[in-house]
Amino acid sequence: MLAELIGFEPQPNKAIVGRNAFAHEAGIHQHGVISNPLCYEIMTPQSVGVPGNNLVLGKHSGRHALGKRLAELGHAVSRDDLDGVYKRFMKLAEMKKNIYDQDLISLLPSAARQPVAVQQATN
Repeated sequence: MLAELIGFEPQPNKAIVGRNAFAHEAGIHQHGVISNPLCYEIMTPQSVGVPGNNLVLGKHSGRHALGKRLAELGHAVSRDDLDGVYKRFMKLAEMKKNIYDQDLISLLPSAARQPVAVQQATN
């Protein structure tokens, strides 16, 4: 409410209410949050008005977060394929700061680029 009244958002790194308070880029944090959010979050994001946590994909991210994001985008990837995608992802993450969903899809093997629902419908 204060942010609306004064026209300023809290600093992104502000504890609890900042935009980055529930963002995780480090692979071990991402894996912990995927497995059990209470490992790295002492309160739920919803309890302070944030819709949910945010797994930021970048050069410190791990395979679990990458695999989870690909699944959210509708691309089921085998463990072997995920290893290859992850290697290409790490090279890309070293070159650019922001990784977009389309970047992730371009890293997939050509057979896995169709979303799962479309692949099943065509088979």
